Amino acid sequence: MPTEIENSIRAAAEKVAAYIENVSVMEVKTFYVLTSATATPDLEAERPGAYTQVKLDGDSKTVVPMREGRDGALEIDGTLFEIHERNVATATEYRARVLSALIGLLQPRGGR
Repeated sequence: MPTEIENSIRAAAEKVAAYIENVSVMEVKTFYVLTSATATPDLEAERPGAYTQVKLDGDSKTVVPMREGRDGALEIDGTLFEIHERNVATATEYRARVLSALIGLLQPRGGR
């Protein structure tokens, strides 16, 4: 018959496993709103600007913001994409710290 501590450890391990499954895909979405000199921006009218999906196995997908230039050629919206890249870096660092902490909780500790 499992002890109370064994049940607690099992429950914690199940929660960690569920969390790892949930973070197996990281999505970062960057939105923008239109602004003008005469009106307050409508923050509810957000529009997608860039999107990145990173899977735990390293596969990734990124949708970058493009615009038509004066000559009709497509060009990347560099400023918006730089903001998106910073968001992706922040999310990646956070996910790495959380996963590292979870792995640390699951590793056996010496002296017990």
